[in-house]
Amino acid sequence: MVVISAFKLSIIVIFFTLIITFFLSIFLYMKNFKLKKILDFLVTLPIFLPPSIVGYLLLIILGRNSFLYKYFFSYFDIDFIFNIKGAIIAAVVVAFPIMYQNIKIAFNSIEKSYIETGLCLGLSPYQLLRNIYIPMSYKKILCGFILTCGRAFGEFGATILVAGNIPEKTQTLPLALYSAIESGENYQANIILFISLIFSSTLLIIYIFFTDKKSSVD
Repeated sequence: MVVISAFKLSIIVIFFTLIITFFLSIFLYMKNFKLKKILDFLVTLPIFLPPSIVGYLLLIILGRNSFLYKYFFSYFDIDFIFNIKGAIIAAVVVAFPIMYQNIKIAFNSIEKSYIETGLCLGLSPYQLLRNIYIPMSYKKILCGFILTCGRAFGEFGATILVAGNIPEKTQTLPLALYSAIESGENYQANIILFISLIFSSTLLIIYIFFTDKKSSVD
C-alpha cells in the first residue's frame, strides 16, 4: 500500500536526520575555528529560506553538473539526486538549524563553573560532553530531537526538488498526500491526513510534557 510505504520512508528519513543533525550539531558546537560564526550563519540560514529555495540550492550543489556529484559518483558511485539519500539530505539541511540551535542553547545554559572544573581536572572534550554537557542538558536536547523530528516529518519543498516524488522510493508521507490530492484519491488523502495528525500530535504532546515539566521544576 502506498500509504504504508510512504510512512516507512518518512520514518527512515526522520531516523537518519536525527542521527546526522545531532552529531553534526555536537561537532560544530565543540569545535573552535576562525570561520565558525560564518558557518553558524550558513547552517542556520535554511530555517529562514523557503524550502523550495533550499531544494534548488541543493540541486545546484549536488546536481549532475556539480563538482560534488562528479567526485562522489566517480570515486564512490554515489548519486544524491532522485533517491532516498537525496530525501535525507534535504531533511537534514532544513532540520539542522533546529537541532543545532537547541543544542547550542542547552549547552550555553550550563554554568561555566562546571565546565571550568572539568577542564581543571583534565577532562577531554569527549569526557566533558559525556560527563557534563549531555547529563546536565539532556531534557533540552530531547526537546531539540522532538522539534527536529517534526520538521523532518513535515518536509516537502526541498524533498520534492532533490529526491522527486517516486512511490516506494522517495515518496514520503507529505509527498504521498500531494499525489493523492492531485489525483483525486480523497480516501487515501484522508488516511494520510489522519496518520499525520496522530503522529504530529503525539510529538507535540511529548514536547509539551517535557517543557511543562521543566518549567515546573525551574
